[in-house]
Amino acid sequence: MRLAAGIGTITAPPELAKANPVDPQAYVAGFVRNGISLLLIVAFILSFLFTIIAGIKFVTSGGDEKAVSSAWSSIYYGFIGMLIVIGSYAIIRLIETFFGVSIISSGFQLPTP
Repeated sequence: MRLAAGIGTITAPPELAKANPVDPQAYVAGFVRNGISLLLIVAFILSFLFTIIAGIKFVTSGGDEKAVSSAWSSIYYGFIGMLIVIGSYAIIRLIETFFGVSIISSGFQLPTP
């Protein structure tokens, strides 16, 4: 049985043939780089917003000891979160400097096919 005898060849669409081929390693490296950058940015913004909301809870606590204590601990944890994100950024920059690699120094870029 010769089922595939008259099928022919498959050709790419003309607009795809014009596109530059993408190096898979560069694409994955860019994807990881952008993921790390995005994670750092989002984590810092969330911890900053958490600290602001905790400050609002502190102001609106009305002198209730339990609410004031909860607000202070939330403010403390928000600052700790920001310090962890800043420390992570510093460690990544040190790794870039010592090993001469570019992890996040090239900036945040959207992946392009």
